[in-house]
Amino acid sequence: MRVNGKLLWLHNLSTSWYTYVFRHERRGKIATESASSILPAYSGILVHDCYASYFKLPDCQHAPCSAHLLRELQGLIERDTPWAAQMHQLLLDLYKKVQSGYRLTKRHKLWRQYDQICTTADEYEGPPIKNPRGKPKQTKGRNLFDRLVKYKEAVLLFATMPDVPFTNNQAERDIRPAMIKQKNAGCFRTEKGSDRFCRIYSFLSMMRKLQRNVFNELFDLFEGQHFILSTQLPK
Repeated sequence: MRVNGKLLWLHNLSTSWYTYVFRHERRGKIATESASSILPAYSGILVHDCYASYFKLPDCQHAPCSAHLLRELQGLIERDTPWAAQMHQLLLDLYKKVQSGYRLTKRHKLWRQYDQICTTADEYEGPPIKNPRGKPKQTKGRNLFDRLVKYKEAVLLFATMPDVPFTNNQAERDIRPAMIKQKNAGCFRTEKGSDRFCRIYSFLSMMRKLQRNVFNELFDLFEGQHFILSTQLPK
């Protein structure tokens, strides 16, 4: 998001009950561990894209967004990468089974099929190419393969644990109004104004999720009688 002529980051943490949005100058570790973030104290399951900084949060369990993985696999499919089509279909098959109440175990044939596809991918992509000036060069397929192997249990967590969503679409939907506001207004003029927007939007989004009347909740909040102050909210 653009704030006072600078490109900043809008961070969002969401559930079906809650929304918490804050802005920060950085995207990675400095932001996720800042005073504005609640991630350092979070110990549940975090569904996110495969950005490396998220995996460095030690106290929560990780589940990469499968929609992001499917898009990357689709890009490889369009380049005629055979193993990508197999992994793409496997994830979709698992999703359909989960939707019907199925739960995967490590003894199931689909777990072994995941390993077989990764073996095929390793052979197809070939080893990294040595680069005297820095990190070895790798194809996009090799990069994705490395993540699928390294974070195997996280990738398959949606199929092994109840209530773990297949994607992080909840967060994507919750961040959309902020993007629409920026599209209409162009930018935020001040950092203080962007912080106020994040605080107000977090509250309004949460009230809608809890099916509360937004106007009445704002009125009660300014009167110091809001239900948040006196009741226990859903977990």
